[in-house]
Amino acid sequence: MRFDAVVVGGGPGGAMSAYELSRSGLKVLLIEKRALPRFKLCAGCLSARVEKLLPTGWDSLIKHTIRMGTLGYKGEESFTFSCFKPLAYIVDRSEFDYFLVKKALEAGAEVWDGCEFLGFNEGKRMEILTSRGKVEAEFLIGADGFYSKVAKALGYKKDKFFRSLEFFSETGLDQEVRIDVGLVERGYAWVFPNSVGIASAGKDELLEILKVYTKRLGLKESSRIHGWHIPFLEKEKDFHSGSGRVLLVGDASNCVDPLLGEGIYYALYGAILAVRAIITNPSNPNLEYKRLSKPMIKELIYAGRIARIAYRFQKWAYMWGKKGAL
Repeated sequence: MRFDAVVVGGGPGGAMSAYELSRSGLKVLLIEKRALPRFKLCAGCLSARVEKLLPTGWDSLIKHTIRMGTLGYKGEESFTFSCFKPLAYIVDRSEFDYFLVKKALEAGAEVWDGCEFLGFNEGKRMEILTSRGKVEAEFLIGADGFYSKVAKALGYKKDKFFRSLEFFSETGLDQEVRIDVGLVERGYAWVFPNSVGIASAGKDELLEILKVYTKRLGLKESSRIHGWHIPFLEKEKDFHSGSGRVLLVGDASNCVDPLLGEGIYYALYGAILAVRAIITNPSNPNLEYKRLSKPMIKELIYAGRIARIAYRFQKWAYMWGKKGAL
């Protein structure tokens, strides 16, 4: 079978890539290794600026609109700030991702779920190997997350990442989230309306710290604690853009905020840029993708500078935040 483009991964970056490519008139195949809709481990917090990127109708998925935030230090002291406009939205990732996949379907994409990407062979038309057989395509987008097989096929390795633990629980919060620093070497703990978690780029004993944190705040601990990895970008060389007619977006490209670990916005934005690169420079879309991504990468590098200082001097960062809030 022949397609103009094959997208690997049914998360936000992959589904958005398939949606935008299909809307641009390309014949697109989206493959996802798990049956859809699938459970996705994630706190489901979307920064408010995703609104300008998403297709209409996504707001029906919002579980909580966040207008208040609490910044704490070690779960012991804290201050609260609020904003008239929404700061973020909480969604169920399974519902959110599937919504985007259905948008891609409506736009004309073909979707193979329960289908695994196995590799590709370059040529005038790429031969892409899947668990359902071979397909041909002009372009390949890898949006298959931290453990991206597409990125590995290009020789990329992950060397900067957060280790994260999370459990799902009703915390009593509605329009508020809480973040605590000072608990781990480089990272933070969080309490969202529907989850409690912790992330660190250091070597901390996360499970024990999460248990102490949960108890300190008087929250009910769950026996089902999930773990995963989150990459991040803080230098230009950390951007894994791809090669030639193979592009990477989202976690596969390392485009995640190194301060707070926000990845969904950058996955969506990166997908839009990748598609724009394919449309405007089909002979070498990777070159165009790098050019278009420069402002996004610059933003992430700046966040990395803040992260290095804030996580090195966490008490100072907390006090500075408190002074700014007051």
